[in-house]
Amino acid sequence: MAQLSGPEIKNSLRKLDYPLCAKEAIIKIGQLICNRVPSLKHMDLALDLMAELIFCEIDRRGNKRQTSLTSLDELQLLEILYDYLNSTHNETSRNAVFLSLFSGTTAMMRSNILSKLISVAIGIPAPCVLFSASVWMQQLGNTSLNSKQLAKSLINDYFILSPNSVPKLSLLPHIAPQFTANFLTAISNLYFNDVNKPSVTFPPINLLEAITLWVKDNSGLCIAAQQTQASLPPGAIAMEATTPIAGLLNWTIVAPLHNQHSELYGKLHLGLLNSILEIQPITPPRAISTAHLLQPFGKIVRYFIQYQKKYVDGEYIDKEKRLAENVDLQLSLDRYAQAIQVALSINCVYGNMEDFFYQLSQLPQNRLLHIVMRTHKLNK
Repeated sequence: MAQLSGPEIKNSLRKLDYPLCAKEAIIKIGQLICNRVPSLKHMDLALDLMAELIFCEIDRRGNKRQTSLTSLDELQLLEILYDYLNSTHNETSRNAVFLSLFSGTTAMMRSNILSKLISVAIGIPAPCVLFSASVWMQQLGNTSLNSKQLAKSLINDYFILSPNSVPKLSLLPHIAPQFTANFLTAISNLYFNDVNKPSVTFPPINLLEAITLWVKDNSGLCIAAQQTQASLPPGAIAMEATTPIAGLLNWTIVAPLHNQHSELYGKLHLGLLNSILEIQPITPPRAISTAHLLQPFGKIVRYFIQYQKKYVDGEYIDKEKRLAENVDLQLSLDRYAQAIQVALSINCVYGNMEDFFYQLSQLPQNRLLHIVMRTHKLNK
């Protein structure tokens, strides 16, 4: 078949019924994509085979199919994809095929198959498949819409529909640390992120428990995705992973402002501080961005403005005393100050530091935050 032309390859595979045609097509796709220097012609052929013979999105004329895969077809396809990826031991080849199957332009359309595939890989588990999924999240952006959609589906599978399976996930950071780290980054952007939303969404308690356990017991987990260089196909540019540290700190910092007083937030906060302390200083730093570390800023300011309108404006009272008596606000600011101080102490923050501290100066009065800012000013 290697000597056949593109149309001949397609016609040969079309003679097979589904799912056999998909099983043979994925093998051919691997051969086309994993050549030392795959040509554009080979890449185009591989993409056509995916769309027509694997995912059945188009017919032989290239027209969109009106009917989608049946439940049985999906199940058979999942088995084919899993077996192929799990048996492909060459990391570069496996990643190349995975990235092509769920490229940026097709990932959302194929998200249902992708999420089920990764859910199966977590349940079995299959570390190599999860590692390719981690590379996919990183290349598309682990805070991207695609990554967040995958995270939502996995949360639904393991924390909402099957809460009894949560204890089984305790080993996930050991089995697939890079995937878990990128998964955490995606998750962190799903909750306490009320931008352009009418209300704030809180993480399910069993999800919060699992994440707290993961972070507390694995101090290096949050930077795991930055510790390993993925093997990518020729010409691909490796994308930097965004750590989940700032996103999860946002949870612990703003939780008191939303009357979320579970002790798990305090434990998660402590686990994150310990994780930061374990980061090895490098030049230039790349663990935490100032832009990401400013996530709680707007939420705290909005809370403060509403608090002023409710309790301070229109009457003559000791405003500083009133602020000091707001336990939730002060706890939020204390946690923020702690995180900033610990991160600065090991030089793992990057970005515009002057703008960062200017923004912090606009926050309500807090003794610990004042000390942190004064120390930074003296050390400049």
